[in-house]
Amino acid sequence: MGSVNITLANGQLGGRIQTHDGIMGLVLTGFSETGGYIIGTPILVTSMTDVAHAGITVGNNPFAIKQLKEFYAQAGAGAQLYLMLTSTSITLNQMADINNANGAKKLLDYAAGKIKVLGLLSDDANIASHGGTITISNGLNHDVYTGASNMQVMADSYFNAEKPFRAIIGGSSYTGVAADLTDETSGTTNNRTAILIGDSVSGASACVGLLLGLISSIPVQRKISRVRTGALTNTAAYVGTTTISAAGAGALGVIAEKGFITFTTYPNVSGFYFTGDPMLTATTDDYSMLARGRVIDKAHILAYTTFVQEVDDEVPVNSDGTLDAGFCKWLSRQIINQINNTMTANKEISAVDCFIDPAQNILSTSQLNVVLKITPVGYASDIEISLGFENPNA
Repeated sequence: MGSVNITLANGQLGGRIQTHDGIMGLVLTGFSETGGYIIGTPILVTSMTDVAHAGITVGNNPFAIKQLKEFYAQAGAGAQLYLMLTSTSITLNQMADINNANGAKKLLDYAAGKIKVLGLLSDDANIASHGGTITISNGLNHDVYTGASNMQVMADSYFNAEKPFRAIIGGSSYTGVAADLTDETSGTTNNRTAILIGDSVSGASACVGLLLGLISSIPVQRKISRVRTGALTNTAAYVGTTTISAAGAGALGVIAEKGFITFTTYPNVSGFYFTGDPMLTATTDDYSMLARGRVIDKAHILAYTTFVQEVDDEVPVNSDGTLDAGFCKWLSRQIINQINNTMTANKEISAVDCFIDPAQNILSTSQLNVVLKITPVGYASDIEISLGFENPNA
C-alpha cells in the first residue's frame, strides 16, 4: 500500500541563542544561621522572599541582607543572583583564589557558566573582630589589590573553559585619601576585573549589591554611568566615611582617573550616578570598559555555541586541498546571522563580520581558522557645547 510520510525539519529559522546576560553572582562574608543557611553553601535566589526562604536573616547577617536588599531594589524581583556567604576566616584575596575550594570558584562551578558578572565583598569589620588582620595599603584593604590579581587568574581560566565572566570587587576600608590609591590605568592589564569605591552608608564597605543590581537590569552594551538610565536607588552616597559632596569632585575625579568605579552627581540633576565602568587596565585596552567586556563575552558565547556544532563535521574541499568557497560563505553566514539576530537587532553592537579564508589547507592541519569582527557602539562620554547669542539681522 502506498503512503506519504512527512518529517519536520528543525533548526532552519535561525532562532536566537539565549545568553541570559543579567545573571549575577555574589560572594561575601557572612555567618551560618541556626536551622537556616549554612556558610559556604551556593544558592540561587530571585527575590528577597527567596533569601528569607534560604534562612538568611537580618538578625544574624545584616551585612549580607543590606547588599541583597540593594541588589533587588535596583534590579527588581525576578533577577537571578547566585549567592554564597563565606566565613570570616576567608579574606577577599582568598575568595578570589582559584585554588581555594571554598571561595568564588565554588559558586562559579555551581552556576555552571551562567554567571556573567561576579561580585566579591569582604566584611572587614567582622573579619577583624573575629581575629583576622586587615592591612591597609595604597588607600584600601590590601586584600582588595591581591584579590584583583587572583581574580585575573580565575577569570582567565574560566574564559579558556568557554565560561567568560567579569568581576566587581568591593574596595573596602578606603582611607579617604584618593592620592594614596594605586593607578590601575598604568601597568595593569586586568581587563576582567573592576574595583568599586563607594557605599550607600558611611563605613568601610562598598555597595557591590547595588552595582550588580544595576548591571543585571541593563543590556550588555550599556554603561553603568548612563544618565538617561536614571538615578540609582540609594538616597545617600559615601566614599569611606565621607559623603561624596564633602569629598568633592576633585577627590572623586582622582578615584575615577585612577581606574576605580565610584559615585558622582550632576548639577541640576537629582540623585546619584556612577562615574564610569573602568576595568583595571589602561584606557587603550579594547576591553577597558565593563560594557565592552560584556559585549565581547556575549559574542564569545554565541560564537562558541554556534561553532561547537561544527567540531569534527565533514568539510568540503577542492582538488588542491583548500576549502570550498561556498562552504566558507555558508558557515560565515551562520554566525553573522546569529549575532545580527541576537545583538545587532537589539542595538548592542553596530555590526558584525566574519571571514573564513578558503585558501587554508584544512587537509594538512585539520584546523579551521575563523576571523570574527564586532563593531561596537560608541559612547558620548564627553559632550562639548558651543553656546552663544545670534542676531539674525546682523
